[in-house]
Amino acid sequence: MDEEIDESLRLSLKKYESAHRRGELSEAEKGYREILKIKPDWGQALTSLGKVFLDQGLPEKAKTIFEKAAGLNPPDLSACYNLGRLKQLENDHRGAIVIYKAMIDLQPDIGIVWNNLGVAYRETGKADDAFASFKAAVRFSPGMAEAWNNLGVAQDEAGLAENALTSYRKAIEIQPDYASPHLNTGISLQKSGKLAKAEEHYNKVLKVQPDNEIAKFMRQSIRGDETPDAAPVEHVRNIFDQCAENFEEILVDGLEYKTPDILFHLVRPYLSEKMTILDLGCGTGLGAHLYKPFAKSLTGVDISEKMLEKASEKKIYNRLGVFDILRDWVFPSRFDLIYSSDVFVYFGNLDRIFKSASSYLVKGGKIAFSVEKLADGPGYRLYPSGRYAHSQQYIRECLSRHELKIAELSKTDIRNQSGNPVKGLLIVAIKE
Repeated sequence: MDEEIDESLRLSLKKYESAHRRGELSEAEKGYREILKIKPDWGQALTSLGKVFLDQGLPEKAKTIFEKAAGLNPPDLSACYNLGRLKQLENDHRGAIVIYKAMIDLQPDIGIVWNNLGVAYRETGKADDAFASFKAAVRFSPGMAEAWNNLGVAQDEAGLAENALTSYRKAIEIQPDYASPHLNTGISLQKSGKLAKAEEHYNKVLKVQPDNEIAKFMRQSIRGDETPDAAPVEHVRNIFDQCAENFEEILVDGLEYKTPDILFHLVRPYLSEKMTILDLGCGTGLGAHLYKPFAKSLTGVDISEKMLEKASEKKIYNRLGVFDILRDWVFPSRFDLIYSSDVFVYFGNLDRIFKSASSYLVKGGKIAFSVEKLADGPGYRLYPSGRYAHSQQYIRECLSRHELKIAELSKTDIRNQSGNPVKGLLIVAIKE
């Protein structure tokens, strides 16, 4: 008799799943509920009901149902998967990791779960675990383009550029119109100086996604025929989110980056005790310890949450916050000092930034910053590095428009790029 009921229920479930696929959500929900009155712990029916709630835009109701189905013995794996995805959408990546690992313990060959686990690990800063998860994802699901693309990103982050290009190529072979691996390939090729090939991939991105701001910007940096005011916010955020885990190792050891120290020594004669200080684009907090002894309060802001997480570990700042430098500035009070290392290179037109900075400096307050030095010509220029260089004349005129007068200017190498020193300007200006 139970078998007859089960077969009847299975037929009913198929009927309402068909209604669900046709978009008849109310009918499907009603049917699933009727089934669950008869068999309340049927994981498949619970999961189907949860999916209806998702399609109805009711994620909290869906989550409750998925949790019930995931808590069965044995758990419904589809419910577990959906619960993991919901947790990721809520930025509860650690919670998602617990669920995905439990799923893999039960069924270790589900490639998409390994892929999602890798994403969750990446979001929690566990680069090695993410790398291993993406490798498992492509092993179990070699036809999954997203997994190959994610593996490529992990390889790029680990400094395995050639391996990354191979992974991106496999993603493209599987899904030729997949924009992300084309964009990632373009950026990787551009870093190695293969500009024409990089541009081909940007063109393919823009064919699929005509409004992709990052592809437009990177192509502009190669062509040199247009100079946008700034790099896209998402592009800058991606750069620093991806390298947050080993950022200081890359800059200090790999690129011989000393700008924070040099800038501090330039501004040091103007420092006094109990200053209110803003670290604009603080990153991981390189150099913040130098300013701390002079700070009544030290605020750090950055576009990258992952950089801020690293900065918070140092326990130097009084306040940290996510911040878009081009939006309206909102701080509780003005500052005695604003300093910014290697940030303005992602902006061509600095007028708005200097205007905002001036409005948040006390009279006699200082702004100290670095830029790459434009070798020839006025104004500013976007280079194929994806970074801007500025002329000394442009900086002086732009500062002057906002009541900022240069007090110190130093010409120095600010880092290495492809083994060659990059010329820069370090400046201290005073609010008149």
